[in-house]
Amino acid sequence: MHYAAEVSYDGSDFCGWQKQPGLPTVQESIEAALTKLNSQEHVSIVGAGRTDAGVHAKGQVCSFAMKRNRDPRRLLLALNANLHENISAIRIVRVTSDFNALLNANAREYKYFIWNSNTIYPHIKPVTCWLKSLDYNWEMASEACKYFEGEHNFKSFCKIHRCPDKPIRTLYKVRLDKRGKLITLSVKGDGFLTNMVRIMMGCLEKVAKGEHRPEWVKGLLTSEYKRSTVGRTFSPEGLFLWKVNYDESIWNSY
Repeated sequence: MHYAAEVSYDGSDFCGWQKQPGLPTVQESIEAALTKLNSQEHVSIVGAGRTDAGVHAKGQVCSFAMKRNRDPRRLLLALNANLHENISAIRIVRVTSDFNALLNANAREYKYFIWNSNTIYPHIKPVTCWLKSLDYNWEMASEACKYFEGEHNFKSFCKIHRCPDKPIRTLYKVRLDKRGKLITLSVKGDGFLTNMVRIMMGCLEKVAKGEHRPEWVKGLLTSEYKRSTVGRTFSPEGLFLWKVNYDESIWNSY
């Protein structure tokens, strides 16, 4: 039987989503738990996104197959009883045999959280980026977000030596919201390059600091490589894979 699961995790203690020999990863932890529930016959999962080390997820989706038919709600309870304490399965549904969590996804949404204050609550430190300086104009950064939307060449917004031959991506929504001391960058698109959202945050920081006008962003979205001028790569702890979208909701039966 084939299933899809929505999973949430605190990525602080993991070396990313994808399995790596000898390192703790989210994929390895979930596969180990499912394999235990599958009479020790190995279960491989496919994730909708490959989050980096230290990055979290609210709505990661993975697909997998098990050798016998199990009630999804019972499987959910059993899986959570065997998962690492920093991983939770939120829901599980049956899917068709051709469903692939990665290939069938048509959009992914990421959120980056910043706490902008000279003090911070200890319990939010692991899941936000703490900026102590108060010299930011977040309204200017918010205005710059519109230039990211649409189809662009994001070559300058990718980790060095990890940029694919075709770095064209389409972003459907880019928003920066400020509520008190919490700054939230929301980005929804058809795909993302390595470190792309974290570098976008570094770019917006330059605008917020007054180093550039919002329209400066337009000139960065070209085939010319400008990584050194775009801005720093923000730390992983503020980033969440928030939601994965599909043409038809796979959760209708939940």
